[in-house]
Amino acid sequence: MYFKVLFRAALAGVLLSSAVFAQGPPGMGRKPVVTVATVESKTVAVQYEYVGLTAPSKTVEVRARIQGFLDSRDYQEGDYIKKGTRLFTIEDSNFLADREVAAAQVEQAEARHLLSEQELNRLQSITQPGAIAQRDLDQKISEHQSATAALRLARAQLAKAELQLSYTKVDAPLTGYVGKTLKEPGSLVDASQNSLLTIMQQVDPLYVTFKVTESDFVSWRHEELDGRLRRVDGENKMGVEITLLDGRSFTSQGILDFEDINLDTKTGTVELRATFDNKELQLKPGQFVKVLLNGWERPDSIVVPQRSVGLSPQGTYVYTLNEDNTVESTPVTTGMWSGSDWVILDGVKVGDRVIVEGRTKVRPGIEVDVDDGSEGGGAPVSADGAASSDADDTPDAA
Repeated sequence: MYFKVLFRAALAGVLLSSAVFAQGPPGMGRKPVVTVATVESKTVAVQYEYVGLTAPSKTVEVRARIQGFLDSRDYQEGDYIKKGTRLFTIEDSNFLADREVAAAQVEQAEARHLLSEQELNRLQSITQPGAIAQRDLDQKISEHQSATAALRLARAQLAKAELQLSYTKVDAPLTGYVGKTLKEPGSLVDASQNSLLTIMQQVDPLYVTFKVTESDFVSWRHEELDGRLRRVDGENKMGVEITLLDGRSFTSQGILDFEDINLDTKTGTVELRATFDNKELQLKPGQFVKVLLNGWERPDSIVVPQRSVGLSPQGTYVYTLNEDNTVESTPVTTGMWSGSDWVILDGVKVGDRVIVEGRTKVRPGIEVDVDDGSEGGGAPVSADGAASSDADDTPDAA
């Protein structure tokens, strides 16, 4: 009895499955409804992204110019100080004495010069013929010239002594941050190997350096020559934006003002540099930032909505519709993103229709109905290819 009941249940299941199979899958006979966007050509802004590093616009080694003992350090390490602020003082007693000696020598030279000038004038004032020998006159002229040269030498020695004395006061050569002190008061310094006192860095303006791959660099040049890439402002320098580590954009825009003349053979990159105003001192040297290089545009670019592009093991593709609304899988070569669009370098042309919504419902070779936005249909596609409803648009593999 048990086996008879089991047999009847199995037979009923087979009959039910046969009936379902005869009816076909649910919805069979209905065409999938999709929304499409027409491929268009337009000018798109071009933006390249790199990793950059902030750097000071000036770095100066503060060194002693004379030999002596450091008398004092007149700043706090790490301070932001103005140009001309006193940094160090070197003991100046020897240099004060040297200046006094030089000043005295100048006074002596002036006295000799005055005396020689008076004697020469006295001889030259005699007008009676034969009253003085020509030899005596020539000697006085020579003595006066020697006295004049001696006075110039003494004055030069004084100027040198005053210059040496001024070197005992070490002032900030620029406005910026001052680093650690490398020589403390009491240390002996000189004008050679023992001269480095500290290092200063100017951070306003601030540099941001970044490296561009050789392939990108070569591509820029070729595309500019071919007219596929052009500068928005013609020959003007290009603008650069940076994003900080926390994701916030830096307040001011920089200007690209330097391109290294050499290619780094070790990394295969070219170094570029942008200059930024840093009046608020928000940035310090050594910070990593995201660099956005602007200032280019690509005319007559073929664009499609980003949502219409799928990815398969063979590469990127889009679903296009022919005149009979039959689905075709078209391989494409993608370029950069432009807003909600994707620049297509190869694969489709202006006027082609690509499926934006309903991509997961279709396969190549089937016929579909196109939603035109009328009542009862799917959601219309906006100008940028986005649908107004939450229709399924997940990219699938072709």
